[in-house]
Amino acid sequence: MKPKRLIIAPSAIEDLRNIRRYIAESSPHYAQEFLADLTAKIAWIAEVDFTGSPRDHISEGLRALPYRNRCIYYRSYHDRIVILRVKHGAEDIKPQDFEL
Repeated sequence: MKPKRLIIAPSAIEDLRNIRRYIAESSPHYAQEFLADLTAKIAWIAEVDFTGSPRDHISEGLRALPYRNRCIYYRSYHDRIVILRVKHGAEDIKPQDFEL
């Protein structure tokens, strides 16, 4: 099965930048390593599709895949995967967090 096209929303890109900045304050090397792992997991989502858990109670069609202490939120369409947010697992989330 061919992987779906992967789109990373601007809000998710900003989340990734914030994660890198935060971790880099204590360890630039670990920040780079962590982001590489996280982006590999994001690419994997496009390959396997429909992984993670539905989060329709937050926003229709939303799925979430926990990875380490983060949670990758995305929507799957017939031809693409859209990564919407990458949040810390302890963060409160609301439907407004997933509006494009």
